[in-house]
Amino acid sequence: MIRAVTFDFWNTLYVEGPASSRRRRRVLRREYAADFFAAAGVEVTARQLDYAFEIVFHDMEHFRLVRHAGMTAEDIGRRMARTVGSRLDGPEAVRLGKLISSATREAPPVPVGGARAVLEALRGKVRLGLICDTGFTLGHDLYAVMEADGIAQLLDQFTFSNQTGTTKPEVRQFDHTLFRLGCPPEHAVHVGDLEPTDIAGAKAAGMRAVRVVVAGEDPATAADAAVADITELPDLLGRWGLAV
Repeated sequence: MIRAVTFDFWNTLYVEGPASSRRRRRVLRREYAADFFAAAGVEVTARQLDYAFEIVFHDMEHFRLVRHAGMTAEDIGRRMARTVGSRLDGPEAVRLGKLISSATREAPPVPVGGARAVLEALRGKVRLGLICDTGFTLGHDLYAVMEADGIAQLLDQFTFSNQTGTTKPEVRQFDHTLFRLGCPPEHAVHVGDLEPTDIAGAKAAGMRAVRVVVAGEDPATAADAAVADITELPDLLGRWGLAV
């Protein structure tokens, strides 16, 4: 019996809008960081900022893929400052990290077509959760985006790596979420697009897994099932015994 379904965020419930993604990454984040350093009396060139964002992004990927650890706002702020030749104490590093993250509220990603309808169809029949690895955009800003779209209100639990300090595929990310949902793994399903994190992590946790296969990606999967579109999920879960 399926009692809980958890979802990945990127390329599962949300996707990047081409214009908003570029504006957030290439304009807003750099503007916010430049204004922060200028107010602190630190001279930073546009080239230095570009380099800092690139270096911190690579640090994030190392944290996520190798150490399976999430970066906090303080981690981001400290590394940004260090890369441009400055230093920040705890509160100021947090403030810079949060400023950079807040650009997502002004240039947000967009819900996947049909995602809200799927959640509405499942709401009340199973417990619903989100398990999200964060980057420059932190969990509280992703939550704000989902809340504005009427999607956060449909979910029961939110697990963000910058808050837990752990990323997928670590089993504890899934265990933590299922504990909060009050559901054992054998009665839970995770839905996500990434084979080495979403699918591997869910299977290691003892859950069933559904892979959303993004166009152009290798469709080979260890998941229990694969879909090309999230709108296929209710029918799939119905075949697994959930009345939707």
